[in-house]
Amino acid sequence: MNKNVIKILPKNVINQIAAGEIIERPSSVVRELLENAIDANAKKIDIFIKNSGKTLIQLVDDGDGMSSNDAKMSIQKFATSKINSADDLFKINTKGFRGEALSSIALISELEIQTKNNENSEGIHLFIEEGKIKKEIPINMLRGTRIFVKNIFSRFPVRRKFLKTSQIEFIHILNEFYKIAISHREIAYRFFHNEKILFYFKESSLKKRIKEIFKNENTILTPILIKKNKFFIKGFISFPNSSTKKGDRLLVVNKRCVKHLYLQKEIIHAYNGFIKNFNTISYFIFIEIDPKLVNWNVHPAKKEVKLDKEETISYLIKQEIKNVLFQQYKIENIKDKELKDYDILSSFHSSTTNNKMNLLLEHDNSYFFNSGIHEQIFQLKYLLHQDDKKYYINSYIKLHNYILHKKKIKTIQIYRKYVIFESNNENMIVVDQHRAHKNILYNFFYSKKLIIQKLFFPLKIKLSEKELIYLNNIRECLKKLGFYFYIKNKSVYLYTIPDNIHQNSLKEIFKNVLNFSLKEKNKKNKDILIKSISDSASIKYGEKLNHDQMECLIRDFFYCKNYNYSYTEGPVFFIVNEKIFKKK
Repeated sequence: MNKNVIKILPKNVINQIAAGEIIERPSSVVRELLENAIDANAKKIDIFIKNSGKTLIQLVDDGDGMSSNDAKMSIQKFATSKINSADDLFKINTKGFRGEALSSIALISELEIQTKNNENSEGIHLFIEEGKIKKEIPINMLRGTRIFVKNIFSRFPVRRKFLKTSQIEFIHILNEFYKIAISHREIAYRFFHNEKILFYFKESSLKKRIKEIFKNENTILTPILIKKNKFFIKGFISFPNSSTKKGDRLLVVNKRCVKHLYLQKEIIHAYNGFIKNFNTISYFIFIEIDPKLVNWNVHPAKKEVKLDKEETISYLIKQEIKNVLFQQYKIENIKDKELKDYDILSSFHSSTTNNKMNLLLEHDNSYFFNSGIHEQIFQLKYLLHQDDKKYYINSYIKLHNYILHKKKIKTIQIYRKYVIFESNNENMIVVDQHRAHKNILYNFFYSKKLIIQKLFFPLKIKLSEKELIYLNNIRECLKKLGFYFYIKNKSVYLYTIPDNIHQNSLKEIFKNVLNFSLKEKNKKNKDILIKSISDSASIKYGEKLNHDQMECLIRDFFYCKNYNYSYTEGPVFFIVNEKIFKKK
């Protein structure tokens, strides 16, 4: 005969198991008592700890207090004043709501409650053991509540055995206290351990409270702020700092510190490109959101939370952090309103403002507009080598109107040095690609309205001490040309450059301009720098260009105000009459 082995556990065992889910260690008691005091509208809270909470956890508040009947009811399981129906679970505005805290504490400790509200002339003092009231006496006291939790887990030696050292348990208590103190800064706190006061926090700002608690002098905090219809996000993030070894992190939703792996992962990823060691990142982010969009009923201790629209929230936080980090990179040296108002989100959509020359470095394909032109090309190669002046006209003519009205310009590149196109079916225009681009850049820097572009991530260029001295001499001049940067640890960090300059040429530009060893406030500095930058940034001989790149080069060159004037040594272009290809 089979013996039945499955049975219902005794009620006291069920209660102890449930209590263990809520009260894991002394710090859990501290958290629950603090949350009750806050829900009772306390303005002052005193916490007394002995032996890391193993001997005594005492909390005194000046909150609303309880009547005698409510005090007796508070230790019953699922007794609460926070919610009335299942619908209330979807609009939680309080720290607690399940009615499990005091009942759980009463089961695993010796509990005393002293409390009084405004409606009663005297308070009540309850003595509770094993979840039952053993004694009650009236007491004279001011409005508020005093809770004494003694000898936690004393009747459960196995549970007490699994507690960590006093030092570790005390650290857990401090962490829970910090989370409350930073989330509810409108309350004054006094914290005592073994009869010595450790903290006295008055009402303060968020930044001040962060400094009071975490005391990391090396951490540079920068504020963030996001306002939307159904949520409001504020806080501080750390600016990358090599002297910081480990960062502090806090995510708070509706004034409750939580774990949200997805949000926390996105916050860290926002630092990609700004920092290598993610362990140094600190953030203190506070989300105020419509309670209807929050589900707290996913963890016994309410440490985890589910949010509606969490992807939208994480995206906005991530982009705001990137924006703030970018702004912080440039803030030391920048005064121009245009750059102060710059939003990094717009950098993803700024391609329409870029000059056509940006195409010049994107492709690498050749284009032949006429398969029957090879014979003429070989003849032209020969002519270019011979440089025989009788075969070309060295007087420049205006081609602006032709270029302007021509929808499609057929081009070809030879020797990876010249770009050739046909004009009016009569002449062939031979353009030196390096000299043409150099002229384009030269005209660009002397234009009245210098267009600049913002780098998504600052570009780091290492320099020698001597180079840094020369760089400081020409700093203001470079700024006028669109180069914004700051210097740190023998490196220059570029965050804004002229629009027509490609990032790949920046290191060459800086190395070349510093070779001139220019002195400060020299009138010739600007012209010297423009010529050097134009030469360094221009298309080099040997670079292969595709059709789009060549057409952009042609159009930009002949759009120049003084395209028929050469700022370089030798002609930029010349015209070859079709007659030179006719057989004699």
